[in-house]
Amino acid sequence: MRAYRIAARYNLAELAKNTLAALLLAVLLPLWILAAPQIFAPASLTFRLRATGRTLTASTDQVGMIHGCLGIVMLLMAFLTFSAARQSGPFDRRLTAAGYPRTPLLLAKATSLLSAAALVALYTTVWTLAVWSPRHLGFLWLGLFTASLVYGTLGLVLALFLPGELEGMVVIFVTSNLDLLPQSPLVNPDPHGFLGPLLPMYGSTQTCLAAGLATTTPLRAVAASLTWTGTLTLIALLAFWIRTRERHLVTLDASLALSRGRASSG
Repeated sequence: MRAYRIAARYNLAELAKNTLAALLLAVLLPLWILAAPQIFAPASLTFRLRATGRTLTASTDQVGMIHGCLGIVMLLMAFLTFSAARQSGPFDRRLTAAGYPRTPLLLAKATSLLSAAALVALYTTVWTLAVWSPRHLGFLWLGLFTASLVYGTLGLVLALFLPGELEGMVVIFVTSNLDLLPQSPLVNPDPHGFLGPLLPMYGSTQTCLAAGLATTTPLRAVAASLTWTGTLTLIALLAFWIRTRERHLVTLDASLALSRGRASSG
């Protein structure tokens, strides 16, 4: 338990040190929410909510605000976790090579991700109240929370597989745009095809749109987001486990070779 508490404090401190992400969240997100009514034309938009199959009519500024908030949240969470994982990766491998248990490290990373996602979603949800009143405030938070989880775990996965920060930033930016843009009612008011529900942000987008604009919220959309989160988490944990195991074995072999060399020389 003590190992978990120490690792959790360290991981939370790593996330908190990213002042650029915190500044962007504190400034960019409220600026977008407050500016959305001035950016979009005061018109009604009719679109089909794919998760329920029902047709909804809403103001374009409300739809645009939801779309923009999702884009900001997912990008910031992916950048935040990617940067933190890149910085802590070598230290984590040294810890495990020295005998620090891996399970507390993994639990600490999960705790820091859940905490950051919950706070980012709460901050965004509270700011939306400055402009309008969503129909289901709790489900709006849930949609933003799952979006933060999906792209937070994606940032962890990319940090384990990509060689540098520039590659990670490019992949995150391109992936987020290819993922979110086709799901926006402003771009695609009548979605078709089988690929849409397979995209990572499908569940979060449908949940947020339904929470803000519909009378009911589809729980299957939440399950889709949790499925993506679970899959990406499993990939990240498996890659972390294999990498630290290989490092541990290499360190052990080197120690044995060194001890044998000392014995033969003696």
